[in-house]
Amino acid sequence: MRRRKHGLAYLLVMLLVVTILGGCGSGNNEGTSVEPDSSSSSVTPSQEATTNPEDEKPVELVFWNYPVWNLPDQKPGEYAQTLIEKFEKKYPNVKVKLEIIPYDGGDQKVNVALASNTAPDILNDSPGRTTSYAKRGYTVPLNDILTEEQLKKIPQNVLEKVTLQDGTIFSYPQGLGATLMVINKSLVERAGAADLLPSGELRTWTIEQFEKLLVAVREYQKKETPDNYPFLMFGLNEQGDALYHSFMAGFGGKRYTDDRTQSTFSSTENVQAVEWFKSLIDKQLVYPNPETRAAGMSNDYFVQEKTAVAFGGFSLLNAVQKAKDEGAIKGEFEAILAPFPSVKKDQGVVIGGGGQFVVFDNGDENKIKYAKKFIQFAQTEDPDFIKAMNAFDVYGRDTLGANPDPEKLWLSKLVTDTEHIIAIDGSYDIEGYSQTRAVFFPEMQAVFIGAKEPLQAMQDYDEKANKIIKDAIASKK
Repeated sequence: MRRRKHGLAYLLVMLLVVTILGGCGSGNNEGTSVEPDSSSSSVTPSQEATTNPEDEKPVELVFWNYPVWNLPDQKPGEYAQTLIEKFEKKYPNVKVKLEIIPYDGGDQKVNVALASNTAPDILNDSPGRTTSYAKRGYTVPLNDILTEEQLKKIPQNVLEKVTLQDGTIFSYPQGLGATLMVINKSLVERAGAADLLPSGELRTWTIEQFEKLLVAVREYQKKETPDNYPFLMFGLNEQGDALYHSFMAGFGGKRYTDDRTQSTFSSTENVQAVEWFKSLIDKQLVYPNPETRAAGMSNDYFVQEKTAVAFGGFSLLNAVQKAKDEGAIKGEFEAILAPFPSVKKDQGVVIGGGGQFVVFDNGDENKIKYAKKFIQFAQTEDPDFIKAMNAFDVYGRDTLGANPDPEKLWLSKLVTDTEHIIAIDGSYDIEGYSQTRAVFFPEMQAVFIGAKEPLQAMQDYDEKANKIIKDAIASKK
């Protein structure tokens, strides 16, 4: 695989509130359609030249995606194949081979493919991982397929998130969403703990309130389903580490210094959070042995009503609805969203996010050409794309509609409150970020099994992470 050096990369931190404000601005976008108007078209003059796709030579693209994107009647990931079929109909000379890769080990799979020159042509993933690929020169610049009209509509800090310091746009901005907590309200009510549910306009709640809810549900489960626990913590690998980062923010912790050059996981607040995680295990309020459990289990357990609270968002709500429609869920199951709890009563935490396409430089200009066309097609020509993403639109198109989903409407209000809601950053700009993730979960595993005290584990992590960051910075000079 050819590598292109794009210079030093420093991505500014995205504040979710600003991105959603930009993504949900009503403007002239009335109605439910996400079909772009003529001013938002991404067709460049060079692409307007009349070309018959049938006259083009055959092209086969490989597209890797995680099990995301689904319309209400589809399973997670199913929409990707629908999108491919639409694209192939427009470009009959192109065949797109889809591979759904797992959350667990997905980043490792991509890195192995990059190192062995077997990477896909297209990948859909978050900047948490794709930034690293771009910094190492594996991605193709996408500046040429974003028009001036689009660039004007994309909130500036969203664009900064996918732009290297030299101005190279390495990832195509798509939808923006949020990861937060999903609660089985019906189960909590059956446990007699309705008064412990987050309430108020923003549904903020405290760490203490959250733990009391777990206690109440666990007592109910002991009688009804003794093998179940109210919450699932996971620590098999780095996937899902944002769960712990979110609670750290709820305790008031910061993970890095302001200049983004040193890790501060061993701060008093962060250590308090890790001590609390261990206490949940000791009190048997979460499934035992989280060091053996993968993040992907969380959604499954929640849909199967084995937990009362999970780490997720709209995709999980859709999975619950699909299980209802298929008859897998027979009883009452109302799921609601809530921010992560905080030590402060009127403060909540969410994780800003949203997937973006990248095109890898596999040395074939024709493949690169059609890979770019594919990601353009998804964003600008298929009105179902943004719906399948279960996200807000970065180009200002309305995704709520005339009769919005109550939970989506609530979230759109939640993320506009900068006073009470903390949107934690993804730390994508931290040099050596992906490597620091790899040394975090072994320290959490050590805490879970009692091999290390929380303070020692976080001090050891800081030592390892700071060396990674320092070496990564030095290698750029």
